[in-house]
Parts: sequence; C-alpha cells; structure tokens
Amino acid sequence: MNSWDGLDNSIEKGPLSGIWKIIGIGLLVIVPLSMIGWGLGLFSEAAQVAQEEFGPRAALDKYEWFIEQSTRIEKMDQDIKLFEGSAEAVDKQYAGYGDQTKWSPDIRLQYNRAKQQSRDDLIAVVSQRNNLVREYNGASQKFNWSPFQTDPKKPKERFHEYTTR
Repeated sequence: MNSWDGLDNSIEKGPLSGIWKIIGIGLLVIVPLSMIGWGLGLFSEAAQVAQEEFGPRAALDKYEWFIEQSTRIEKMDQDIKLFEGSAEAVDKQYAGYGDQTKWSPDIRLQYNRAKQQSRDDLIAVVSQRNNLVREYNGASQKFNWSPFQTDPKKPKERFHEYTTR
C-alpha cells in the first residue's frame, strides 16, 4: 500500500468532505432557482412596462395630453389671427399721416418700430404654434399614443409663412 492512499482516504472521509457535499448540493439547488427567478423577473418587468404604457392611468394621461395640446393649438390659431390684426392695425394707425414718402423721420421711425414689433410678435406666435403641432403630430405617430388622439385629422404642420408687406 502506498502512503499516498492513506492520505487520499483521510481527505475523502475527513470533516471537510461533508462541507463540500453541502456546498455542491446548495449549488445544485441555488443555480436552477436563480435561473427560474431571473426568467420570471423578465415576465414581471414586461408586465410592469405594459401597465405603465397601456394601463388606465397611462391611458387617461395620454388622452388628457392630447386634449390639452389640441386646446393649446386652437388658442395659438386664435392668437395668430389677433397678431395679424395687430399688424394691420399699425398700417391703419399710420395711414392718417398720408404718403409714407413724405413722413418726417421720427414718424417713420415710430412706424418701423411698431411694424417690426408686430411682425416679431406674429412670427413668435406662429413658431410656438408650429412647435405644438409638431409635438402633437409626433405623439400621434407613436403606436402606444395614437389610440388616445382626440382628432383623427391632424393639424397642419405650418400655419402659414408670414410675408412682409
């Protein structure tokens, strides 16, 4: 008998051999359970995402967003008409001074400032309106938002281009 055989037998039958068996059995139980838990976690996350995107609260929030956005666009359309009227009012206000070529420099300066201010205001409102429409139309293209769109007819991307007179 070899002296090494006795050493091997003592290691196999020693106190550490029981610990190794417990660790081995633990790994055989823990690894499959962890894999099952991970797999179920994926289903749980998918269910959570579906609830966040298609649940009643999400549906109500999306519907309300479309209503608010539509109302803002309508308000901007009215504001644009108001600012267009303001630009025309400047012309009417200064029409009493007669021919523009005969205006004094200070009257011409006041007119140009008022006219430029009315143009700037109109351009700003048209730009804001166009941005709102872009957001509205962009959201209506998303598959998880389109069912909540309040008006199937989308607003025009651009109200119009303001041309100087």
